[in-house]
Amino acid sequence: MSLVVWCFSFSCLATESQLKVNKKAVIKGVAFKGDIEARRDKGILHRKHADIGVRLPLAIKDLTLGVHYRRVYSLEEDGWALENRPYVQLEQKFKGNNKLDWRLRVRQEFRDREGKGHSKRSRVRAKVVLPKRIFNAKPFVSHEYYYDLTAHQLSQTRVDMGVTFDKFKTVVPQLSFKIVAKQKDKWQTSSAIVLSLAF
Repeated sequence: MSLVVWCFSFSCLATESQLKVNKKAVIKGVAFKGDIEARRDKGILHRKHADIGVRLPLAIKDLTLGVHYRRVYSLEEDGWALENRPYVQLEQKFKGNNKLDWRLRVRQEFRDREGKGHSKRSRVRAKVVLPKRIFNAKPFVSHEYYYDLTAHQLSQTRVDMGVTFDKFKTVVPQLSFKIVAKQKDKWQTSSAIVLSLAF
């Protein structure tokens, strides 16, 4: 854990660092979720968000419907800009023939951004979790595509590689490395180390 904290604190693998804290409660099969996240770029806090939502199991095995609301603050030249982002998603879990745990997620976001107006975005993510543990941790990798429905173009791709550690008392730590490519005037790439704590 000391190594994880050290890597996050000093951003030894990337210029950006992220801290996520997740909380989930399950009542009669329905999952209530909440999380907060903070992102720092070169030591400066530039993005933060809070997210609340519910995940409902559907009739098809291991298929869930999620309904969420996210409040995002991004640092601009004149201060913090607010984005209201309600979204819905479907997530299917299944096991492959090689016993890999697969998850396919499709998300539809409705974005109301201060000073930028409304937009819609679709996201599709495939994630695989390896069945074998390495040093009491499960490795995973995911790849996600972001499609801007307002501009009608692929706007972002994201790859995450990391490990989820065994539960320590009441928390499940996860450490990952993220590579993001965004389309603006041209494609720009950035990376981040992400520490997640799930309760």
